[in-house]
Amino acid sequence: MMRRKYGVVDNSGKSRKIMAEIKDEYSKFGKYLMKEVEHKNILLIGRTRTGKSTIKSLLVNPTSVPDQLTLKFGTREPHFQAFHLKENDTVLNIIDTPGLFEHSNNEVDVRDNEVILKTIGLCMTMEITKFHAICFCVSIVAGINREDISSLELLQDYLGVETSKNSCLIVTRCESIEEEQREKLKRELIEDVYFKRIAPFFKLGIYFSGSINRDDLNQGNENVYRQFFTVNDYRDKLISLFLRINEPLPIANMAASSSKFAKAYQAIPSSSGRRNDNNFSHESLTDHRFAQAIPSSSGRRNDNNFSHESLTDHRFAYRK
Repeated sequence: MMRRKYGVVDNSGKSRKIMAEIKDEYSKFGKYLMKEVEHKNILLIGRTRTGKSTIKSLLVNPTSVPDQLTLKFGTREPHFQAFHLKENDTVLNIIDTPGLFEHSNNEVDVRDNEVILKTIGLCMTMEITKFHAICFCVSIVAGINREDISSLELLQDYLGVETSKNSCLIVTRCESIEEEQREKLKRELIEDVYFKRIAPFFKLGIYFSGSINRDDLNQGNENVYRQFFTVNDYRDKLISLFLRINEPLPIANMAASSSKFAKAYQAIPSSSGRRNDNNFSHESLTDHRFAQAIPSSSGRRNDNNFSHESLTDHRFAYRK
């Protein structure tokens, strides 16, 4: 009698029932449900008027139509936006840069250095210390332009060889190009006497993008249907590429492989007016702008007081 009253009672079945009921209640009626998501950081880079912003619009909504043609320049400041892919619980962080590397005398323009500084500063403010994909954007449907090739060579030299494994080339304004034409264009690029020198750099491959043509839409041209299916296919291939990338490229590695980029990397001041990578912590990231130190002359990093785990990999998003 005493044993039944005061002895150990197995309540595991009842506990499981209670937990199942409250979980069911929360899933049905709870507000602001959250779940862990993966982040992919995508950098769009290229010369002025190469269609970088149009690529961003394509990724977000393939039915978007670009603004009317204007003589004004497009993106003037680095621009960051995050978009949630519901089906994959993944957030694409898209960094759209102003036009870069308008070359003169084969040297990187002072303005371009400033743009790089602003772009990296913005990324660090957003706690982005690495890129999954760096997309070099060119518009060459009217033919292979020597200036575009030269700009790509400058970009590669400036960003360093480490950038290669996370780099792809996106040929823009291809909404009216059929598959056979695209394959021909790829072959011509790879075989071109100038481009073939830099083709191996794009380890992620060559991709295409485009958008619905505003003039065709305004005229009620039924080619718009074909354009939509074409650009939607481009979008699927690009997003599939981004989702497959599991090894992002730390910005510090880019600096380690390029002395020119390293100077820009080191030039962004901390909140105290000078860099001090030995005492960096994750909490001070927003103030100091940098999470990782440039490798020392001995080839070793000094990360004694820095936690490499970043919110960039694991954040939370509301479940729609």
